[in-house]
Formats: sequence, C-alpha cells, structure tokens
Amino acid sequence: MAELLRCRSCGYVVKAGRVGDVCPACGVPRKMMEPWKDPVSERRRFLLELDMHPIIDHFSVSFATCAVVVALLVLLFPGALFQSATEVMHVFVGVLPLAVIASYISGLYDGKLRFRKTTTPVLRTKKALGLFFFVFSAVAAVFAFAFDASLTWVRAAIVVLEVLGLGCAFVLGRRGKDLLGAFFPG
Repeated sequence: MAELLRCRSCGYVVKAGRVGDVCPACGVPRKMMEPWKDPVSERRRFLLELDMHPIIDHFSVSFATCAVVVALLVLLFPGALFQSATEVMHVFVGVLPLAVIASYISGLYDGKLRFRKTTTPVLRTKKALGLFFFVFSAVAAVFAFAFDASLTWVRAAIVVLEVLGLGCAFVLGRRGKDLLGAFFPG
C-alpha cells in the first residue's frame, strides 16, 4: 500500500508521491502534512471510491429536477408545445421511479459497505425518505399515464408530487453529504 499523508489543516489525504511543497487541497506548507494510515481495508476503499451510490443519486436527482421543470411547463403553458412537452414529461416521469429504485438499492449497498448495517439512525431516516421519494415519483407516473394530461388538475397533481419527491431528494442529499467521510473501520 502506498504511503499516505494527511493535511493537519484541512484533512485532505493524498499519496506521498503526489505532494509538492504545499497541500494540494488547501495550499498550506508540506510540513503540515503527517503520515496517515487508512483505517479501511484496501478492498473496501476500492469499492467506496467507485462512488456508485453518489453517481446513481445524481442521475435520479437530475431526472427529478427535469420532471419538475417539464411538468411545470406542461402545467403553465398548455398551448403550442403541449403535445411535445407532455411526451417529454412522460419520459422523465416514467423513468424517475426506476432511477429512484436504483438509487435506493445502491444506497443500501453503500450503507452496508460503510457501516456494515443499514439500521443506524441516519440510514433509517434516509431509507424512509427514499421510500417517500419513490412513492411520490411512482404516483406521479400513474397520474401521467392513467389520466388525461390535458386536465389541469392532473398536471397540477404531477407537479405537486414531483416537487415533493424533489424535496425528499434534497434532504437525502444533505444527509448523504454529512456521511461522505464516515465509515466503519476495518
């Protein structure tokens, strides 16, 4: 395993061979760097550094954001581009529940990898929020495909459900950000 250094100022960890005269992250002098031993096994570190869950999360959050924007366009501008915008909305609203499921599954895997269990208080909260995110996106998809999109109440319901889902995604992201550097050693 390569020799690692950790910056005492900012906590940045880097291979010793990649450090010049200053910390690559914050710029303090190299003398602020100290030897560091990774508390996570090489195999687990490799899996954690694949960043599967954050990547999949970004996909589902992007879809959620697009679903809200397109659903708002369909609601607010039912004129000239209504048919095209409705078709685009169907794509985003239809794929979003699948993206949320993928994100949920990758989150369970990531939680198990980091903490060896998924029953910690923060992970229980994230699982509940992920379930709500899925329910809101799935119900929005049902509204989009089972009802006539030319009805204002249908379009409004889809917007409300997608906004609620995006709210869940926002809180999930904040909770996930808090866990980025956390993991169970070993």
